[in-house]
Amino acid sequence: MAVLQEAKIKYEQQEKISAETRRTMSYLFDEKQGLSQLEALEMLSKECVLKMKSTNNDESNTLFLYIETSLELKSGDSEIIIEHLGAAVTDCLKTLKIELPITKLNQCRYEIAQQLSEMDMSTMDETARPSDTKKFASLDTSLVSIAGFTARSVELFKKIAELSLLKSALEVDMKTQADTIKFLNEVLCCEIDNIREQFVQKMEDGEDIDRLYLETSNAVSYLQESLYFYVPILKWIVVKTSRS
Repeated sequence: MAVLQEAKIKYEQQEKISAETRRTMSYLFDEKQGLSQLEALEMLSKECVLKMKSTNNDESNTLFLYIETSLELKSGDSEIIIEHLGAAVTDCLKTLKIELPITKLNQCRYEIAQQLSEMDMSTMDETARPSDTKKFASLDTSLVSIAGFTARSVELFKKIAELSLLKSALEVDMKTQADTIKFLNEVLCCEIDNIREQFVQKMEDGEDIDRLYLETSNAVSYLQESLYFYVPILKWIVVKTSRS
């Protein structure tokens, strides 16, 4: 009996740990295929680093320095206001001269908006019982939504990198490319913060709110990491296109 009891306790502890793990951004980001997209972007970045090493390049190149400076994360970043996410992302793609559908990103944002709208509608239902008149957002729902949006954002960055590397000529000057990539990153980071705030307004539990802020910062860090991977990619594009 003692052995069975010990096994039961161990199983319950494992289940508890597993459930808690499933409420982390790292787990959910991976579940939404975000980690595989980030790793693919990292691989592209490392390939560009290797190509750079195989050629004689002056690291003091003014364009290289501009890329490094432009994509550097600074305090105060991600404090811009965007009225329409889809339009802002589309404008960035046009500036980069990249033809890429953003259906997945738009669909993800639409589904989040629908979730929030349904919560608002529940507060207006006059036929509902007093205990049902307000539907609060759960931590789980909030985390899953933010993880999904972050994954689609990183996927977008990965696809932009792939298409940019396929170009044989520099269609857009590199300073504009670097500035646009940085701006796009800020737009998406701001949208993550915006989604978080919309969910926070519908949450009651203080501990859940604190946890959401913590996990959201982890989500933003994935996007910021993707920006870091872009430095070697843009540098290699400079070298490659200068030889064509």
